[in-house]
Amino acid sequence: MKAIAFLAVALASLAAAAAAQQTELGGKVRSGQEVTVPAGETVQGDLIASAGTVRIDGRVDGDLVATGGQVTIAGTVTGDVLAAAGSTTISGEVGGDVRVGTGQARVEGRIGEDLLLGAGQVSIASEAQVGGDLIFGAGQMRMDGAVAGSVLGATGNYTRGGSVGGSEKVTVQQPEEEQAPTLGERALDRLRRYASILVIGVLMLWLLPRVIRGAADSARGRPLVSFGVGILGVIGVLVALVLVIVVTVLVAITLGLLGLGSLSGATVFGGILAAGIIAFLFFLAVAFGAQATVGLSLGRLLFRGEGRSFLSRFGALAFGVLVVVLVAAIPVAGGWLEALLVLLGLGALVLMMRPGRRRLAEQPG
Repeated sequence: MKAIAFLAVALASLAAAAAAQQTELGGKVRSGQEVTVPAGETVQGDLIASAGTVRIDGRVDGDLVATGGQVTIAGTVTGDVLAAAGSTTISGEVGGDVRVGTGQARVEGRIGEDLLLGAGQVSIASEAQVGGDLIFGAGQMRMDGAVAGSVLGATGNYTRGGSVGGSEKVTVQQPEEEQAPTLGERALDRLRRYASILVIGVLMLWLLPRVIRGAADSARGRPLVSFGVGILGVIGVLVALVLVIVVTVLVAITLGLLGLGSLSGATVFGGILAAGIIAFLFFLAVAFGAQATVGLSLGRLLFRGEGRSFLSRFGALAFGVLVVVLVAAIPVAGGWLEALLVLLGLGALVLMMRPGRRRLAEQPG
């Protein structure tokens, strides 16, 4: 059997030479569009066949190694069979073991020893006989024949109407159904989301108080403008990333052509770093900062009399973010509503990048 395995590996290296001729080594290696051993012909010794279609109607007094789109054994093989094909049919007789890797397999004939299958679909007909053990791994398996030995395999679907002389151990692997999250799991997920946005919002209130307060005022006072700027902001970031990559590549190529390899490498590193920073800041703004901004805007709108202390603004932020998270949890429409709120908050933050808008943040409120 080791010799057969070696021949199977060697077949790949022989494919180019075999393609130029129909036979090699006195007919031991055959290739082409179709390889056929017609009825009445006997191949003395092993046969290695590679073709779009391999069909054995005659007799092979030895082992058969076959690869192709379709392999059919309707005659007799006295030794072992090793096959790799899109579809494999065995309706004749094999004296030794059969080892097959295939998309579809059908066995209708007699196999003297073990049958080993790795296939998508397998059908062992009622007239089929396996003299040894049946070992398989398949997507679907139908076994209506007679197995003198034992059966061992794993499949997604197993149907048996035949007989098994030894033990039978088949593992049927059913696809796992995705279970919908429970109410408690959904509530926990929303709580984690609320805590994440609230933490970022608190950090912004602490480190960038004028920015987040000014952005909250923009979201509340000029919602349409903020929403439009948010859309432009998303487009702008994508364009900026593309430009950074293109410019980095062009500059690196130019420096490389000038023989400045070290500067070229530094340029690539700098470009990757710049693109990473832009992407990271954009992620923070979209995933957390925008929702925190809208949350503070809603909180200040609902608590008009809140003081100027950090604690009072924290209370407005905490309540507003809770409203944002609950809106996002609405079935079906929640995702769309959250996307609109993100664009609103993102646009308000972008507006705060303008010097004129920063003066708005200096005003009390």
